[in-house]
Amino acid sequence: MSGRERTPQQVDPLGALSARPVTVLAALAALVFAGVMTTTTRMEIASPGATAGAIVALVAAGVVLVLSASPYRAPFRRRSLVALSVLSAGAVVLSAVGTAGRDAFVRDDWPPVAVGVLLLALAPYRPGVEIALAGLGVALVVAVVVVVQSPSFVTPVPVTSFVVVAVTPVLALAFAGAAFSRTFTRLVEEWDARASVARSASAEELTESVARSVQQDRVTVLNRDVVPFFTSLVASGTVEEADVERARRIADSLRSTMVAEADRSWLEHLFAGDGAPVSGVVVDPDRLAPAMTGEHRTAVRALLVALGASDTVRADDVQVVLRERDGRVDGVLSVPVAGGEASVRHALAPWLAVLRVVFGDLQVDPSPPLLTLRFSYDQH
Repeated sequence: MSGRERTPQQVDPLGALSARPVTVLAALAALVFAGVMTTTTRMEIASPGATAGAIVALVAAGVVLVLSASPYRAPFRRRSLVALSVLSAGAVVLSAVGTAGRDAFVRDDWPPVAVGVLLLALAPYRPGVEIALAGLGVALVVAVVVVVQSPSFVTPVPVTSFVVVAVTPVLALAFAGAAFSRTFTRLVEEWDARASVARSASAEELTESVARSVQQDRVTVLNRDVVPFFTSLVASGTVEEADVERARRIADSLRSTMVAEADRSWLEHLFAGDGAPVSGVVVDPDRLAPAMTGEHRTAVRALLVALGASDTVRADDVQVVLRERDGRVDGVLSVPVAGGEASVRHALAPWLAVLRVVFGDLQVDPSPPLLTLRFSYDQH
């Protein structure tokens, strides 16, 4: 995974992007549940200000979740998980303050379920271990709060029973999210390993196919330029000075063509030929494109294909500049836009999300007249 974190979003960026609607729904569901339960148990509220603060903290946690899961901010960072956990714990504490001395039942307290739903929604974005630890941390806060509130409970059972009832929703939902994250990541990595074996097994066959294709290209060039020339020489029976000059031009042309094709990088090949998805300029004097990993190349190639198929940009004027700086490669991709900023973002959102995950430091400036992407990578 090229040093990246083992998360579902990292191993399957498009899958995480498709989970965004569920993430938004989870944040809304947690807020609606908290609002309904607060209204239902409003007679237990001792401090309306603290109760309102608890709702605000929950809303803030939901906002952190939704914004951090946005494809324009991918990948979901650890600091966002920490912020969500702290805000969730704050909601638990403030809710307890709001019902201090009047909370009669644990079962109708909304924080454990609402917070658990937010932690469950982290499954596509963070490692299972982190989600489980966040759940344990919030569950500990819930347990302490329940112990403090236990004198006001009307049910005559041991305090440990109240604690178990209160922490179960948090732990169950958090551990469910952690299990999904870990299992999904492992399955995708296993699939990728099998695919790598299959790719290696077919590499020799692919090499032979490419060699035959290159040979055919050379034969085509010879048939187009060289064969007619020699045919004319045979037909005339003499070699004139003009024929010598023509032979020199043909040789120079063939030599320059072959050298250019031999020196062309995989990135330059994407800009060349009739079937190229885009056209434009690749500025890579130090030949840094081959230093990209397979993941980098796949993401860039997918973006260029998307640019070629999009009517929001002018794919005939794409420029890619690669420069070395402090042992890393700085890249800038720019293309003129044919639509507004919003349309460009919407049309290219999936590919930009993948690039953010693959490169990690991608910066996007979609402001007309150019869509500009800046990124960097280590030389491999």
